[in-house]
Amino acid sequence: MKIIQFYVIVLIFSSSIITQAAESNENHYEKYSTFKNGKVFSYDPYVWAYTKEFSEKFSMPNEWIDNDLKGLIAVAFRMTTVGTLYCGYGKTENSCWPPLECQMDIYYDNKIKLPWTREEIRSDLLQRGLYSTDYLKFSSSRGIREYSRYEGGFGVLESGGVIQMKKDHSSEASIKFFDRGFSQGIGLISYTGLGVCPRVISKGYMNIYDKDTAYKLSRGIIRKENATPMHVFEFPKKFIKRANVLYKNKNVDNVKVTRRLLKQFKDSQK
Repeated sequence: MKIIQFYVIVLIFSSSIITQAAESNENHYEKYSTFKNGKVFSYDPYVWAYTKEFSEKFSMPNEWIDNDLKGLIAVAFRMTTVGTLYCGYGKTENSCWPPLECQMDIYYDNKIKLPWTREEIRSDLLQRGLYSTDYLKFSSSRGIREYSRYEGGFGVLESGGVIQMKKDHSSEASIKFFDRGFSQGIGLISYTGLGVCPRVISKGYMNIYDKDTAYKLSRGIIRKENATPMHVFEFPKKFIKRANVLYKNKNVDNVKVTRRLLKQFKDSQK
């Protein structure tokens, strides 16, 4: 009888723990990243889209589940101000250009084959402007020299970094952080630059080519319409539309700075 009572108590206790864990999981984002009851919260600057499985795994809100994602598990977009502040424009000491760039984090199934230039390196942070060492002679951030330019390739992946949207063309975004084993079954690539700016509203595609194809494209040996990608990250139009709103709102600041600096430059030439 005592043994039965013991097992009943254990089952009740275990059930209570599981229930509490589930509730904790379910309410994590709402609890810590939304404004409730006048409490301080961690503001989320990203526009998200992800699969149902990603939402359940990381306890994210259902409202950003998007079944039209293809070739990736989740994507997060923001306008970031991380980086080095440059000043002295227009020959004026305190005339500065604050860093403001498009950032896109891509979460993917890490079982897919991607053209890594250094297969042995599983993760790295290549973002400049984060450390005091950036201001020291003969110094560079971790990873920068590992991924220097060489014939036939550049950086972490042989290709990628540009989202094609309608006929919008831009320069390539660069990888600032990656972790090929971010979580079980999931890798993460973080891009920063014009290549991931949602400047027009349409479905977006990021084509990833193998080394040989990427080399031929870069040299004009073959055209894009004749090149077959080894993998494609496809971004739904409704996600791009939401990201475009954020991009335009934040880019207003860049436009104001550009106009101010142009005026200062013209005035300095008088």
